[in-house]
Amino acid sequence: MVNIKRGESLTSSFLLVSAFLMQMLTGVVGITVPIYAAELGASPILLGFIGATGGLIYSFMPLVSGILSDRFRRKTFVFTSTFLYGLSCIFYSMVENPYMFIPIKALEWVSVAVFWPSVEALLTETSEVNIEEILRRFNLSWGSATIIGPMIGGSLISTIGIKTPFAVSSVISIALAFLAIMMIKEQLGSKPVKEREISTSSGNRSVSIVGAVIEILLFSTIGGVIFNIFPAYAVGLGIPAYTVGLIMLINGLFRLIAFLETYKIEAKFGRYFMFLTGSLIMALASALTAIGSTALVFAISFAFFGFGAGVLYASSIATLLKDWGSKKGYASGLFESLIGVGYFLGSLTGGFVSEYAPNAPYILGLFISLTVSVFQALYKK
Repeated sequence: MVNIKRGESLTSSFLLVSAFLMQMLTGVVGITVPIYAAELGASPILLGFIGATGGLIYSFMPLVSGILSDRFRRKTFVFTSTFLYGLSCIFYSMVENPYMFIPIKALEWVSVAVFWPSVEALLTETSEVNIEEILRRFNLSWGSATIIGPMIGGSLISTIGIKTPFAVSSVISIALAFLAIMMIKEQLGSKPVKEREISTSSGNRSVSIVGAVIEILLFSTIGGVIFNIFPAYAVGLGIPAYTVGLIMLINGLFRLIAFLETYKIEAKFGRYFMFLTGSLIMALASALTAIGSTALVFAISFAFFGFGAGVLYASSIATLLKDWGSKKGYASGLFESLIGVGYFLGSLTGGFVSEYAPNAPYILGLFISLTVSVFQALYKK
C-alpha cells in the first residue's frame, strides 16, 4: 500500500511538471509562429487560418483522445503527444513558405489534444486530495508556465534568432516523452471516485452544464484572437517582440492569480457570480485592447484578459469534471474540445475581420463578452 501511494505521488508530481513544461513550450511556440509567419510574408488572414487550423483540430480531437484514454493506458497517450510535439517543432524550424505552417500547426495541435485530457484524467485518478485541490495545483502548474513561455519565446527571438525557440522546444518535449515511460504509474481499470469529488451544491448545478459551456467558448474564442492575431498586430504597431512577450507574461501572471483565488471566491459567492464576473472582465479587456495602441495600454488590458480567462477556466473545468464522475477522460476531452471550438472560431473570425480594421477582432470580442454577460443574467433569472 505504501509503495502504491508513493508511486501515485511520484506520478502526480511528474504530471504537474509535465503540464508546466508543455504549457511553457506551447507559449514559446505560440508567440514564435505568428511572428515568423509574418516575417515570411503571411497576411493577417493567413495568420488567422494558421491559428484556426489548430483550433479546428482541437475542437474534436481532445474528445476522441479522452474517450480512448478511458479504455486504454493513459501513459501511451502522454508519450505519444510529447513526442509528436517535438517533431512538430522540428518541422517548424524547416519552414520557408508561410503556407506550410498550416499542416504543421495541425500536427502540433493533434499532439496537444492528445496530451491534456490524459494528464487531467490521470491527475484526478492518482491524487489523494479532492478535486478542487488537485485542480488548483494543476492550474497553478500550467498557469505559471503561461507567464514565462511567451517571454522566453520573445527573448529567444530578439537575442538569438527566430528559429531558436523551435529547437529548444523540440529537445525538451522529446526528452519529456521518454521520461513519461519511466515516471508514470497508473492502475489498470477504473478507479472509484470519492463522493466529495462529485458532490455539487444545488446552486452550482443550476449553471453547471450550460453556463460552463458558454464560458468555455467565450474565453477560448477571445484566446484564439489574442494568441494568434495580437502578436503580429502589436509588432506591426512598432512594439518589439520582447515587449510582446512581456505583455503575454502579464496575461499569464494574472491568470495565475485568478487560479489562486477563484475557488475561494466561488465558495462565498457561488459559481454563477464567477461566470458573470469573468464575462464582464473579458468585455473590459476587449474594449481596452480595441482602443489601445501602446504597450502600456495592452499590458493593462492583457492583465484583465488573464484574470477573466483564469476565473472562467477554473470554474468551468471543475464543473465538468464533477458532473461526469468516473468518466474523467470524457469530461476532460469535452472541456478541451470546447476550448478548441472557441479557439478555431476566434482565430478564423479574428483573421477575417482584421482585414477590414486592425482592431476589429477586439471590438468583436467586446460584443461577444457583453452578449454572454446578458445571457448569464437572463439564464440565472
